[in-house]
Amino acid sequence: MTQTMKAWFAVPGPEGAVFELRESPAPSPAAGQVIVAVHAAGTNRGELIRGAQLRSGNAPASPARAGGEFAGEIAALGDGVSGWKPGDRVMGRAAGSYAQYVAVPQRALMRIPGGMPWAEAAAIPNVFVTAHDALVTNAAAAPGESVMVTAGPSGVGTAAIQIARYIGANPVLATTRTPTKAAALRALGAHEVVDTREAGKWVDGVLRATSGRGVDVIIDHVGGPMLADNIQVLALKARLVSVGRNAGRVGDCDLDEVARKRARIIGVTFRTRTPEESLACSERFAAHLLEAVAKGALKPVLDRTFPFERLADAHKYMLSDAQTGKIVLMVDDGG
Repeated sequence: MTQTMKAWFAVPGPEGAVFELRESPAPSPAAGQVIVAVHAAGTNRGELIRGAQLRSGNAPASPARAGGEFAGEIAALGDGVSGWKPGDRVMGRAAGSYAQYVAVPQRALMRIPGGMPWAEAAAIPNVFVTAHDALVTNAAAAPGESVMVTAGPSGVGTAAIQIARYIGANPVLATTRTPTKAAALRALGAHEVVDTREAGKWVDGVLRATSGRGVDVIIDHVGGPMLADNIQVLALKARLVSVGRNAGRVGDCDLDEVARKRARIIGVTFRTRTPEESLACSERFAAHLLEAVAKGALKPVLDRTFPFERLADAHKYMLSDAQTGKIVLMVDDGG
């Protein structure tokens, strides 16, 4: 391993974070850690949302390594690591993954299914762990319950649709503001695709699709603008899980309707989780569904890749909302 490496940093600026590619010391493994030579790293919209809040006028703000998930091969082992060896192909969630090397707790590692390309593997960890935590752990969605995934074409959306269908949810609904993406969402497992471009008008379609009952679980990535209508389509004893608020944090909430339906609104985020809690989320997903990924029953949805040096282009493309699924940086093709 080299002594230095290239890594992307989120650097506080007057208008929010500026992403800079810097030369940085290569990590060494602490006890229980491995060093992974990163070949591909998934991008996530959350880094742009958090980056917008990282202003240079904020006292605590300082440059930080960017990126949250990786696919690569083990380069070195720390003390106490067992069950892994240099050269093993692995993926997982880890801060600072936009880099040539990243130090990762052994517990965060997931084995990449044989033959899966680096880019596809990098499209798995964050969105599938997030979707599993929201749908299975927090919403406790059961076979036969109806599930609606908002912003279905998003990275977490494409994972949540597949997981919902895999665990036996019925019907599985996906929303989008881009009707041309409907066929792709159906191919992932959505029974119905709901066009939500006009607020309020899509409610009747959801009620028809659920025989008037409403949906038992909503996995929401949109936030405020859809909140009032989301509450309207909830079934009795339903759960609305707020995963993302990409279109706004504030919306109308009819508390009487929430009470009447005995519904629960559940917030999830990794920002306030301890390292132990975050690792547990990855472990729960792996124990439950990694075999399904290995068998091809659940598949990464890769929209396109960008070279490592073109993070700004990847972010620009992400903001265009043209993608379905994940955008991945290719750090090193492994060849």
